[in-house]
This record gives sequence, C-alpha cells and structure tokens, in this order.
Amino acid sequence: MSILTVSNLAKSFGADILFSDITFSVAAGQKLGLIGRNGGGKTTLLKILLGQELPDPSNNQPPKINLANGRRMGYLRQEAPVHPERTIGEEIEVALEPYRAVQARISAAEHAMSDATDDESLNTALEEYTEALDEFESRGGYEIESEKDATLMRLGFGPETLEKQVGSCSGGEQTRLALAKLVLTRPDLLILDEPTNHLDISAVEWLEGFLKEYAGAVILVSHDRYFLDAVVDSIAELEFQKLTMYKGNYSHFRRQKEEKLQRQQDMYDQQQKEIARLNDLIKRNMGANNTASIIRHKTQGRIERMDKVDAVRTDTSRVKAKIDDKNAGRIGREVLNLSGVAKAYGERTLFADLNAIVERGDRVGFVGPNGAGKTTLVKMLLGEEEPTAGNIQWGHNVRMAYFSQHATDALDVQKTVLDTLRDEAPAWNETQLRSYLARFLFMGDDVFKQVVMLSGGEKNKLALSCMLLEPCNLLILDEPTNHLDIESCETLGQMLQDYAGTLFLVSHDRYLLNAVTNKTLGLTGTGSAELIEGNYAAWREQQNPTAVVVPKPKVATVAAPPVARMDNKARAKTQAALEKAEVRISTLEARLAELEASLGTGTGDLVALAAEHTKTQDELATTLTEWERLSVELG
Repeated sequence: MSILTVSNLAKSFGADILFSDITFSVAAGQKLGLIGRNGGGKTTLLKILLGQELPDPSNNQPPKINLANGRRMGYLRQEAPVHPERTIGEEIEVALEPYRAVQARISAAEHAMSDATDDESLNTALEEYTEALDEFESRGGYEIESEKDATLMRLGFGPETLEKQVGSCSGGEQTRLALAKLVLTRPDLLILDEPTNHLDISAVEWLEGFLKEYAGAVILVSHDRYFLDAVVDSIAELEFQKLTMYKGNYSHFRRQKEEKLQRQQDMYDQQQKEIARLNDLIKRNMGANNTASIIRHKTQGRIERMDKVDAVRTDTSRVKAKIDDKNAGRIGREVLNLSGVAKAYGERTLFADLNAIVERGDRVGFVGPNGAGKTTLVKMLLGEEEPTAGNIQWGHNVRMAYFSQHATDALDVQKTVLDTLRDEAPAWNETQLRSYLARFLFMGDDVFKQVVMLSGGEKNKLALSCMLLEPCNLLILDEPTNHLDIESCETLGQMLQDYAGTLFLVSHDRYLLNAVTNKTLGLTGTGSAELIEGNYAAWREQQNPTAVVVPKPKVATVAAPPVARMDNKARAKTQAALEKAEVRISTLEARLAELEASLGTGTGDLVALAAEHTKTQDELATTLTEWERLSVELG
C-alpha cells in the first residue's frame, strides 16, 4: 500500500527548469534513495513534498501530493534544526513531547477511572484510557526510554554530555543531535537529506542498521554509495529534469541504468540503420515514373510513422582537474617519522606513544570515531598544534597542500567565484582564470555567481580549486566529500587514484578509503593509535575479525568466462525467448505510461493504481534482467 503518491510536479526558477512531470509513489516500508547532481533539484523536491515550497501550477494536470490518512512525515535537512540555547538533554525532551503528552493522557484517564462515581463517567474514562494506550503502544512508548539512551550513546552522546549547551556543540554534534531527535519520533515516512555528513564511520554504520530495521518508509538523499547499498531497496534518479525509478540498491541501479542505456543505444542504432536504408531506397527511386513515385511515397510514410527512439543522452560534465605532483620536485623516501607522539588535553589523552613511518607514495587513511583526534593530529602535522610528547620529523622537500573540512568557511560569501580565484592567482588574466574554473564545472555565467548563492558541493569544489593551484607532493584531505554528489565523489576518487604523490585522507566515506588508500592510521579515542598495512576494510577486519566488511572496489574489470556455443535448435529457442521478452518489455513500458498518466489525473482508485505501478515496475526490472541473460547466451 502506498503511503505517499506524487503526480505532475514541476519546478522552475525563471528560465531554469529544475524538473517537470515528476510522478511516483512510496509504499509503506519502502526505502527509496534519491540521487542526482548537486543543484539538480533534490532538496527542492523534498521541500515540495514537505509543503515548504510550492510546485509550479499547471493548467492541464494539476500537481498533487497525497499522504495517506493518519501518516506522519519527519525531515532531517542538511543544516541541523536545533536550538542553540537549550542543553542536549532539553533538546531530546522536546522531541519526546508527543510521548509525554500521551503518557499524561493515560495518567489522567487512570485518575478519572479511579474517581468515577457512575458507569457513564467510568466508560468515558475507560475509552480515553484505551485510546491513549493504543496510541502510546503504536508509537513504541514502552521502548522509548531504552531506545533514547541507546540512540544517544550510538550517536556519541553519553550521560555526561546531556548538560552541554547546544550552541557550544560542533556542526557534526548538532547534526547527530538533530538525527537523534528525529529517529526517536518514529514518523511513518522519514526524509533524510545527506544524514551521513559529519558522522563518523561507527555512527554511519549504526544508522545503516537502524534504517534497515526501521518499520516506516524512508526517502534518503546521500552521496555515500556503501550507505545506499546497505539501506535502500529502490533508487529515484533525478537527471535531465526527469525522475526515473529503479528497483534495488545503488549497485543494482548502476547496472540497470547501464543495461537500459545500452538497450536504448542498440535500438537507436538499429532504427537509424533502417532509416538510412529507407532513405537510400528513396534516393534510388527518384525517377518520374509512377512506380518510383509510389515507392518514394510509401517509404517516406514508413519513416514518418516510426516510433522514433531517442539517442542516448548522458551527462558528461565532470570535474577535469588533475593534482600536479610532477612540478613539486621529488620528495624524500621517508616523508614523515612519528616517534612517541602523544596528545592530551588535561586528563583526557587522545592518543599516546604513536610511532609510525610514512614513505614516499604511501596513501594513508585516518580513521576512528569523532573526537578520537584525527583532525587534531592533522593540525599537529601542519604545525598548528604542538604534541604533548614525542617528535614529528618531516622528510626532505615536502611540498604540502591541505584541504580542511571547514575550507568553505574561509570563503568570502560576498565575492564572486571568479574574484575568489583571482585572489589566489593574482598574476592570471581572466581567460586563464575562467579556463581553470571550467575544469571544476564553473562555466559561462557561473563564474559571476556570488559564493553565497552556491550549493554546499559547489563551495567544496571552489575551495578545492583554490587548494590545487600550487603543485604538491603531499596532499592532506580532511573530509573532502562532505556535500559532494556521487558523481563528484567518484571523480575525486579517480583524481586521487591518478595522483602519484603521498596522500593523507581523513574520511568517513568507506568506498573512497578502500579505493585510494594502502595504509590506515586507526585512532580508537581511548588513547591508542596504530599505523597498519592495508585500506579501511583491512583495518576493520583487524579490529573485528567477525565483522562483514565491504571489499575494496575493483579498478579493473574481470573478463567474463567464455560462453559455450549453442546448437541451432537451442539458439532458435533462445532467440524466440528473447523476442518474447522484448515484446513483454514493450507491453510493460506502455502499461507504466498508462498508469503514470492515470495517477497524473488524480482520478480513480489512486491506491490501487499506485500498487499496480509498483508491481509493474518490479516485473519490468525482472524482465529486463532476463532479456540481458538471453542476450548474453546468444553472444
């Protein structure tokens, strides 16, 4: 059963069309991942669903958003909605007010039953008690106290933190607090916009487990590929102003999309070949006689009556920057030597007796819980803080570039993109500046935008462009993927794989850590720290040998085993099954179009239509998979 049905949504800002004809449904318990490029309209779409923005009006089919009766939505936006003047404990109590209100109703009804002097007042009190108790149980009221404590501990809030003022919390702590408040209210539809920003890996993994077991539905915007794979069962991609639904997690989506585009390309190529053949036939019958005229007329009619297949359209706009290590000079073999390094604040020791040697070409991932000292260690390496004990010795000819997780805070929001870069490269002319910015996807009038108008991902790319102006043979990155979309994260990963210098990477993005690092510096937050061989997966396995960890992404594609040749009879049978699948695919796609049109009008049994829409999508995905298998068999 669908708890949310959406049809005919469109949104434009002046001549800039974000999206149009958005129609989809969310079933009870469905976990939907919403993906797309930064600035493509994901957050705007969420705000329209929540009633915080209005969709564009339409004269033909009016936009509709229908949330099932009695259902509640909860929203976690990118900027944490918490009150700076409250304590952490007070903020949590604000989230629990609906539970407290129902508890008060139960208590009042109990007293009313005790004080009842006649059957009528007793029955009235009993009805109120039963109704309030049912609501309390449906909200999970009996488990809320234990869930509150467990949730706070998992998100890094022990009993000693409850009196801490929210205004003195870091951005990451405020995000985690807002997340705790939201999940404790258990809405029927949970809408999360980049919830893993500022969370450490252990908190991300806890959130994965929570969302997988969450009984309600979820709409999730995230750039974390492992997180999407672990949590969602369907993907909605916002691309080229349209929303396309896919069944399965992010990895399934990538495969389905590639198959869909390849199938479309094959059909397009086949149709273009047929059109070329028919046009050739027309040219060969350009004579004035009646027969040639009939052939030309009928052939032209065939071309015009064709249901034209669109050419495959792909988004090729990717950051094209490279990290210049060649002009930085050759760094010494031993880049960094840490000997007995320790850092403590009063009685609290972040780490002690840290001994490690980093050599040229090492790619080190810094991992550990928030507060374990990862950023503090980076500041010590930069000379911004002194170790409590031990020595930090740099090697020969180290040319360092550093990207802080707060790099965007240093940008002057009143300046334009162009002027921001000009401040960093005053000797460059405007042509050089704009050419360089184009590598980071700031093109045309984008360079004249004020920084305040940029999205979080665009600000990150601008800060990155400033950092990479100078050659470097040691690159230090502290949470570089915050606010980047998946495409930008993948591009950054490729840039780092192509970079031949030494790398220090602080990140909670497990995919990125596994893809680009070969050593891991693990900090526990309890005083110990150790440098080991291997990426994040190797470190995680060492910490917990029984844990299931994601493997390192493969760079090379493994060739498929050779397919045995089929005899003519088997080939004919497979060909027939393939053609049958193609017919079924066309039928299902036509039915999907009919259902979306019906949902768009808002007439009829919307619940039944939405259920059939979901069922038809599932059958289409299954049939496409079978079509691919048969195609492979035919070779």
